[in-house]
Amino acid sequence: MSRLPVAVLITLFLVGRAFAAASLLNYEHRVVRAAEQIERIKTDEAYNEEGISYIKRLLPRSEQIEFDGRATTVDNTWLFVLLDSYSAQNDPQQRTALLNEAVGRLRALDVHLRSAEAESSQNDDPREKLREILSRPAFQPEPETVIGALIKKVLRKVRGFMSEIYFTLMKLLERLLGTGAGAGWISKLVLVLVLAASVIVALLFARKLRRPQAKRKKTRLVLGEEIAADGTSRELAEAGLAAARAGDFRTAVRKLYVSLLYELSERNLIELEDCATNHEYLRKASRLSGLAGPMRYLTDRFDYVWYGMFPSSEGDFAAYLARYEEAMERARMLGDEAASVS
Repeated sequence: MSRLPVAVLITLFLVGRAFAAASLLNYEHRVVRAAEQIERIKTDEAYNEEGISYIKRLLPRSEQIEFDGRATTVDNTWLFVLLDSYSAQNDPQQRTALLNEAVGRLRALDVHLRSAEAESSQNDDPREKLREILSRPAFQPEPETVIGALIKKVLRKVRGFMSEIYFTLMKLLERLLGTGAGAGWISKLVLVLVLAASVIVALLFARKLRRPQAKRKKTRLVLGEEIAADGTSRELAEAGLAAARAGDFRTAVRKLYVSLLYELSERNLIELEDCATNHEYLRKASRLSGLAGPMRYLTDRFDYVWYGMFPSSEGDFAAYLARYEEAMERARMLGDEAASVS
């Protein structure tokens, strides 16, 4: 009889451990599923609303993840912010950029989570590894700026002021028209007409004051970044090296990666697309002879540093620069070969 409670406790302990591991695995699977849903939204405009709703159910704003016998709080607010910004955005290019940013961060998070699972048996405290990953800026909502807080405060005051005007006008109209049963809808109708007229006058006045704007310089979107359409791979590379000299290796990695894409495009080896992700460019470039190896390395490091928010040292950037130069040399050779054939 005394052995029964011990057996039950052992069983519960084993089940608890299995449940904890499954919980982390379940979260990782949901991250992958959310990334797949964003890819579907990019290709199916009609799936927008349903897809975003499904993603928010897959990854709630805040949840508890069991890992190594303890619970860790996960804050997915950063994803909600990106999806809400996407829904509120009208510019197709910016909408695509927000989706690319979301799917890039989700993929990077998936890599980190699988890494944490693999290292759980080696680390002294794997929970700290998971907390460190999830606390990185890429997976946290951006803090509210002073300007943002000021705008919200002004909007609250404007709404309050408009409410006071509305109720004041309502009272004034009730006195003028009486408070009978039919006066209510009459006063509201008059108020609506007055407000509509005010809006029309304001719009006409603003239209007269509006100055002709200079024609906007054409840009193209590459991996969510607006770049001058007449820009060159050399200019991007110079900007990357300048960022590296300033110690900003994260921006330097991004600039060099986009510079390589521009070089491949300029030599008609691939086509740049507003909605393409870095992994889609990897698949395109991997079909080119001799580019698969360096392109995979550059893409993986881009994911690691840019979307994953991992720090990059001068030595890391030197290695990245060497593979970039290797890829650029190969791109020039392929471009020259294609030009000679044509």
